[in-house]
Amino acid sequence: MRENSPYDGARNTTRPQNLDSMSNSIKKLSLFCRYAKPHKTRVIIAFLSVLGAGGIVLAFGTVIKAVIDQGFLFEKNIHLLATLGGIFAAVILLSLFSFGRCYFVSWLSERIIAAVRQDAFNHLLNLDMSYYEQVKQGELVSRLTTDTSLLQIVLGTSLPIALRNSVLLVGGLTLMIITSPKLAMYALTLVPVIIFPAMIFGQKIRSLSKKAQERLGDLSGFLNETILNIHTCQAFTHEEIDRQIFNEYTVNAFNAAVERSLQRSFLTSFVMAVSFGAIGILLWIGVSDVHSGDLTSGTLSAFLFYAILVAGTAGSFSEVFGDLKRASGAAERIIEVFRIKSTLFKPHARKMKHLPSQGTVAMHNVDFAYPTNTKQAALNHITFSVNPGERLAIVGASGSGKSTLFSLLMRFYEPQSGSIFIDGHDYRDLPLHELRHRIGIVPQEPALFSATLLENIMYGRPDATDKELFEAIKIAQLQDVIRQLPQGVHTYVGTRGVRLSGGQKQRVAIARAVLRNPRILLLDEATSALDAENERAVQEGLKYLTSTRTTLVIAHRLATVLHAEKIIVMDKGCIQAIGNHAELCEHNALYRRLATLQFADSLNLEPARHKI
Repeated sequence: MRENSPYDGARNTTRPQNLDSMSNSIKKLSLFCRYAKPHKTRVIIAFLSVLGAGGIVLAFGTVIKAVIDQGFLFEKNIHLLATLGGIFAAVILLSLFSFGRCYFVSWLSERIIAAVRQDAFNHLLNLDMSYYEQVKQGELVSRLTTDTSLLQIVLGTSLPIALRNSVLLVGGLTLMIITSPKLAMYALTLVPVIIFPAMIFGQKIRSLSKKAQERLGDLSGFLNETILNIHTCQAFTHEEIDRQIFNEYTVNAFNAAVERSLQRSFLTSFVMAVSFGAIGILLWIGVSDVHSGDLTSGTLSAFLFYAILVAGTAGSFSEVFGDLKRASGAAERIIEVFRIKSTLFKPHARKMKHLPSQGTVAMHNVDFAYPTNTKQAALNHITFSVNPGERLAIVGASGSGKSTLFSLLMRFYEPQSGSIFIDGHDYRDLPLHELRHRIGIVPQEPALFSATLLENIMYGRPDATDKELFEAIKIAQLQDVIRQLPQGVHTYVGTRGVRLSGGQKQRVAIARAVLRNPRILLLDEATSALDAENERAVQEGLKYLTSTRTTLVIAHRLATVLHAEKIIVMDKGCIQAIGNHAELCEHNALYRRLATLQFADSLNLEPARHKI
């Protein structure tokens, strides 16, 4: 994440109301142009190419005047031949300048958007979990793909056209005045007739463009969620309903795009009609002046050339104006992402690499409520400690706060009050990357990526040696799985690991955590998806692993709690009791009840059941 983001100067509002002028649209887009600073040489070449191409086009007006005034008066004219030679030279230069404009401008736009996407992605990786709970995944994907692609088109096409047309417009108007001040005066009186309606249409186009992008983002979000949960969709025969919902999103996106296109079409047709209508009037006046001898035919032709050039550029400005308004909406959506600041990321947090990692974990009087539901406390007055090498089991009914403890230890969230210490240091003073590097977690629902089995295992530690990789595979009991796969460890596991069973995915997650070699292990019942035989084998491997590091495990099985030196019993976000299995069975009614329900096959607790 950048400390000095180029977006810091933008207004921090979600729905700005007064950014509808063209200058403000360009100002927003210019924030992204700052990415071009490292490529100044290419920027200069592109700029000179645009100016050169525009200047040569303007020079053709003088050529037209010379050809008409001199070519019709003399059968053989040396100056005419020189003029024709100049035309061919100008054509060659124009082609070279056009090549420079197309290539270098396209290169710069692609480079800028690539950098924007990279910065946006880097920024997203540092944002808090609370942000991701409130935003659709498809919406974020839309902003980093669709919106940035729109910006690329504008930066690579519309802005260069706007610059070229500005040169042609200013140069054409100047030459019109020089060629015939009288006709130029008539032409300039029509400029306000074009500008003011264009500004009004532009305001509508910008709001409609942003609306269209939002509708497209909604569509992308729904599509993304449906595809990711296609098993659930088909299992509950929800296909027809999803088709209807997607159709509504599609129709809404279509209607918004059509409405935007309608306004752009009105603007373009209006500007073209007024511009070329004005040329017709100027032609009539000019012909009268030629007949009266006030103008030559060549001068009138040159003036008309400039007038058509100015009218054409003015007409295309309406198109560019519409593109800029549309891109302004996309730019605002991207800037909104950059304006979200992480409350957890502290770039100046002190380093802890030199501090020894013992694996000590402690919470002191911690209170926490999720940002999306601040009125409902998830944890209340949590206090406990775990010594290096100890194994702590956490038990409790669903919703008692067990997984929330893990989320706080990983610092996905921060408590509203109280303190959390890792190795004796307040973990808020430690860099996130270094803190999490010391922790390995195996969630109950492992997350696998669309990559090979090997890449998924090495996700937590890409620099691991082959020996360390083999040891992790052995502890997770993945050898037989690998032998059964068509390409072995290099087999592609599919989206979210769809080609693997639940138990196989859980073993991959265990191997990933083992390979990380952390001092602190967080296990959310890491063997719950395994059959009894494989569970025993994995438990033996984990037993060896956990003997040398601190382990916190959310327990649902008897084997887990029996091997724990300490057990925490949680209920409704509070710690009700702490002790070992025997102590809790004797003194804690809630634990006896949980043990009876969850470990009934393994425990002889009939007397305890009658006590509850």
